[in-house]
Amino acid sequence: MEYLYCYKMTHDTGFAPNPYYGKLTLATCKPTIRRCAKKGYWISGWTSFSVQDKDGKKWDFRDKQKLIYLAKVSDVIRIEDYWYNYKEKRPPKMYKEKSMISQSCAGKTNMVNCCFHYDYGDNIYEPSSKSALGFKQHENSGGHNDADMEHDLSGKNVLICKEYYYFGVENAIEIEINGGFYVPRCKKLALDSEEAKAIIYKVTKNYKSGIYENNIK
Repeated sequence: MEYLYCYKMTHDTGFAPNPYYGKLTLATCKPTIRRCAKKGYWISGWTSFSVQDKDGKKWDFRDKQKLIYLAKVSDVIRIEDYWYNYKEKRPPKMYKEKSMISQSCAGKTNMVNCCFHYDYGDNIYEPSSKSALGFKQHENSGGHNDADMEHDLSGKNVLICKEYYYFGVENAIEIEINGGFYVPRCKKLALDSEEAKAIIYKVTKNYKSGIYENNIK
């Protein structure tokens, strides 16, 4: 039996999950899902009443829950293997830079709408024999510190998703299902259930895999 995991998100900062560098990964938080999910499972993050974005802005979803991301698990690897095999996900990294160059009548070049997007990666646990937990934690954008290590590491695995639909809190979408659908803190649905099939169909039919940038089919 394969499953779709659904859970509430209170923060969407690009850290957990991390949708950059061509794959969506879940390497911290949600240890139960990371321990139990297998290849072929799906995972999805939904809005809580309030969700904080990477800039500290809080978005209100008390009137309607929305989908932040949906992803299919293509591989499950140990945390120690993640450190060695996914170096591009180690902090810090810059993943995108966009700029528009304009020239004034005086011949001076100006940078307009220059945006630097930084992602510090979720590959923050380096194997270490010097640590009681067996890992050294690196500085990270998720704000995780020593107090979070045991919780993060109890997940044992990192979920790798090559097919994913990441909308982000600012573009979170509504999913209408006959009879209504509500996600509590965490919910596991069999993939052959009507709810799971409806969620996956509505997203995969209408959107392209990747980060949402007007990627409607």
